[in-house]
Amino acid sequence: MKLFKGIEKKGILTFLLLFSVSLGIKAQGIEFFHGSFEEAKMKAKTENKPLFVDVYTSWCGPCKKLSKEVFPQKIVGDYFNKSFVCFKLQADKKDSNNQEIANQYHVTAYPTLMWLDGDGKLLHVSTGFKVPQQLVAEAKVVFDENRRVGSVIEKWHNGDRSLPVALKYFAFDKNSKGEFDSYFNGLTEEQKLDSLTFKTLAVVKLDLDGEVFKYLVQHRKDYQKVAWPFEIARAIDNKIDYELQKDFGTANYQKVYKKYQDMGFADLDQFSTRAEWMHAIHGADLIAFENAAKKYIQKFSTNNPGVYGELIWRLWMAKDNLDFSTFKERKILLEWVGEFKKAWPENGGVCFPEIFAHFMAGNIEGAKKIGNDYLKLTKDGSQDRDFLQGILKSFE
Repeated sequence: MKLFKGIEKKGILTFLLLFSVSLGIKAQGIEFFHGSFEEAKMKAKTENKPLFVDVYTSWCGPCKKLSKEVFPQKIVGDYFNKSFVCFKLQADKKDSNNQEIANQYHVTAYPTLMWLDGDGKLLHVSTGFKVPQQLVAEAKVVFDENRRVGSVIEKWHNGDRSLPVALKYFAFDKNSKGEFDSYFNGLTEEQKLDSLTFKTLAVVKLDLDGEVFKYLVQHRKDYQKVAWPFEIARAIDNKIDYELQKDFGTANYQKVYKKYQDMGFADLDQFSTRAEWMHAIHGADLIAFENAAKKYIQKFSTNNPGVYGELIWRLWMAKDNLDFSTFKERKILLEWVGEFKKAWPENGGVCFPEIFAHFMAGNIEGAKKIGNDYLKLTKDGSQDRDFLQGILKSFE
């Protein structure tokens, strides 16, 4: 009996120890308020603290990564718990008005991280995944009236139309009030072609049939001098691609084609040929894809061997909807990646199209070997390594 009591006592002590440890671990990260949004605002007002709101959805990968890997970190918890009342808002939660709240603050991307005062007035906002140090640095901006987004909004409403203010204002507002066209038309030609103006053009919602987007397309070469290729793609190319690919094979396609032809879009031939083989991918028609891809290669590969990699990437991205066993000439993928590799830099890192091409060509063991060889050359913690490990795991 004494032995049982001893064990029982020891068990209780062990339980209490583990429980206290678990509480300590939990306390390291952000402690979120459990209640309604209105109650969270009231708590923030009572405690005279800003309200931090993590706006997320159930399907958002970066949101989950943020909650799992960043919010529990001690460096984050130490700063946020003393500085803010913290609240989570799931925008796609059914039977709630959460989406209305998100719309009120112009949330269009997830995760969106907002800081409000106790009355719900926006102080600062940021989007996307942040590592712990980045998140804490962003949170500190909340207490800097000269840098936080809320101050920029006030400046805009008070008549400040300088480029730095406009950039931050429209990055938040996304042109939801339709203010951008009149703002842009009031700029000088030099201001319109400024790099800051382009950054603004890249984030606002433009009417693709409107005059501002027409100007953007017609001055694409000018903007290439002040912006990175990925920024040009996001602001111009992706939108043209979207229209051509969406309408390819429909009665509206010629109208869209002629619109860009009338604008004098220099790369229309390449974009329209791409629309043809992308349409084939969407329709899971690998025969039509191969024919259109050969045309694409014949026209554009001489000056840009990257088109081989582009074709392979696009196929890979659609792999879940494609049956490669019906691709009779799929060995051609190995020829394409061979041409692509000729232009690959010696220390260019992981050549993912090489792995994808072998997998889609049916050489799964070869794809695994190539992937594992690259794995030996990548550093722990690198994005290439994490992505590569995920690819190799999918081959199992």
